[in-house]
Amino acid sequence: MGGVGNCGVEADGAITCWGTSAGVTSPAGDFASISVGGTHTCGVKVDGTVACWGSDSYGQATPPEGTFVSVSAGYHHTCGVEADATVVCWGENAEGQALPPAGTFASVAAGMYHSCGLKTDGTVVCWGWNQALPPAGTFASVSAGMYHSCGVKTDGTLACWGNDAYGQATPPTM
Repeated sequence: MGGVGNCGVEADGAITCWGTSAGVTSPAGDFASISVGGTHTCGVKVDGTVACWGSDSYGQATPPEGTFVSVSAGYHHTCGVEADATVVCWGENAEGQALPPAGTFASVAAGMYHSCGLKTDGTVVCWGWNQALPPAGTFASVSAGMYHSCGVKTDGTLACWGNDAYGQATPPTM
């Protein structure tokens, strides 16, 4: 999804970025994790606050206050799991991608015009543009792509849903 290149968390918690946007400077501080989106990057600092950098054309790089355990940068929006296990999203919401449902979540994944969350009971729910319902069952993880999503089920199998124009939502059988 381009824009800010790539970033990584060093062993000491500092962020290093490289790639297409020469001169992109990450904020100071120690980070626990980061997520690179379409035009911006966000990270959870070790104190639980979120810092973002890059394009802020839709407010995607202006996180709310609060304590977060994880964050996922989408194309023009960002979602994060707060310390109380609720999801909050900010940035572009033209397709409902920044309006998470109520509930408690273990993780969240922001795609282009949709987002998906892994609930604490292991089920997956998605919101936003043209998202087919995730398959039934319990999941260990979920990831949102441009127009499709995939998740690893608790039995170790892979399930995908959404746009399958290039076979991206048809995983191989093992």
